[in-house]
Amino acid sequence: MGRVQDKVVMITGAGSGAGRADARMLAREGAKIIATDANFETAQATAAEIGGGAVALPLNITREEDWVAAFAAAKEKFGHVDVLVNNAGILIQASLEYMSLEDWQKTLNVNVTGYYLGCKHGILNMKEKGGNIINMGSVTSHLGSPNYFAYAAAKSAVVSLTRSVNAHAKTGGYAIRCNALCPDGILTPMVLAQMGLPPDADVEMIKQSPMGHRFCYPEDVANLVLFLASDESRFISGADIAIDNGNFRYTEF
Repeated sequence: MGRVQDKVVMITGAGSGAGRADARMLAREGAKIIATDANFETAQATAAEIGGGAVALPLNITREEDWVAAFAAAKEKFGHVDVLVNNAGILIQASLEYMSLEDWQKTLNVNVTGYYLGCKHGILNMKEKGGNIINMGSVTSHLGSPNYFAYAAAKSAVVSLTRSVNAHAKTGGYAIRCNALCPDGILTPMVLAQMGLPPDADVEMIKQSPMGHRFCYPEDVANLVLFLASDESRFISGADIAIDNGNFRYTEF
């Protein structure tokens, strides 16, 4: 207990899936949670479940004014944000030949521009006292994907962005770390929807199915986020860490 005691953590996409699991686990380890989501009601539900000092804020990560407002509210409430978890994202299935320009631009707007804005305002608000930025990459950052073409391109950009943020912090003399984690498919409502299943599908049954080993669970991600948010990882920065059960390094022929 207490691995992130009294750290103030802002999490995007905290209303469901991995973001919600992050918020719950970090809160159990002593963090003060700022749960944000474009769907404010889900962020409120996460904060209410956590209780204590958790607060909910509306945040569309593609809108710079939302980032400014979120950090201003966090500063008023807690004085400082120690950790930013850039978790929110979208997933649109389409190959190169059949993806519309609109879906391409929408995917990059959320999954790249949204993360750029998070890192920008994270740096601006952390550079005096130090801090920690954690970005959600993907196994597709390394592998590419024929069926999630724009998503793979965006998540590759997130890994490069992470390295550049780390370089910027180092050259600027800021005590700010920035890392990315790259999971395989996470069993979340967003992924269930891609499988044609409802958000309340029997997750336990899927876990026991032959394809269950291909999935990373939200709690698996939260465990790594907890480590990266804690001082235990104080000497790790600019890294992209796979959390994929070795699938990036193994091909079944």
